[in-house]
Amino acid sequence: MQEPPPQLAYRLRTATSDDDAALRAAIGVTLAHPGADARRASYRGAAGTGDLLVLERYDRQERVWHVGGFLEFRLRVDDTLSIRDAGTTGDTPNVGVLRYMLDELFSSTKPAAAQVKIRRDAIPWQDVFRNVAGFYLEGEEYRRPHYWTIWRWDPARARAERAAAAAPPRPPRAPQPPPPRPPAPARSDGPGSRRGGPEGGGRPNGPAGRRPDGPRPGGPFGSGGPRPPRST
Repeated sequence: MQEPPPQLAYRLRTATSDDDAALRAAIGVTLAHPGADARRASYRGAAGTGDLLVLERYDRQERVWHVGGFLEFRLRVDDTLSIRDAGTTGDTPNVGVLRYMLDELFSSTKPAAAQVKIRRDAIPWQDVFRNVAGFYLEGEEYRRPHYWTIWRWDPARARAERAAAAAPPRPPRAPQPPPPRPPAPARSDGPGSRRGGPEGGGRPNGPAGRRPDGPRPGGPFGSGGPRPPRST
């Protein structure tokens, strides 16, 4: 077999019924059969309708192609892509392989929207589609004996999320100096302030005034002399 060029270490092609045995031997858990003891019985039906893609990895030492994953889909008449099943080698989904297959599928079919249903308890599969640009959780449904989450893909949302991820991070703002403190208000005497006399001076007995000389003013009758002796 001729060795492919370095850029063709992986290839995604439409599966045929001849791929059934290799897929059943290589693929572990799948999107539609997420249980550890669950295995898909056959891939022939989807391969016969052309709705099955298989990803292969080239082994340069053995010079052979090995199955790396698959993707089953159906493009409806309204251009909505329904993802029926997916899987990779190993016991847990390979995020990189699945994202590569999804990107290639969206690029080739250019759907108006896409939808996938995932068992609610299949957490690894939930995480895969949660981290693919354009997918968002639309709702849930119950099909005995499990609950299934419904994820929807929107092309405009995918473009916006990719653009946001590719945009350079905004530089942090330089620290700004504190604003100047306002001037202190002028001191003013309020109603409770006591000032001196009517002319603004101090009280006669206060620290600002001088006590006048001479006899102290008399009683209520205004007499300035000494008080007369009281008669018996």
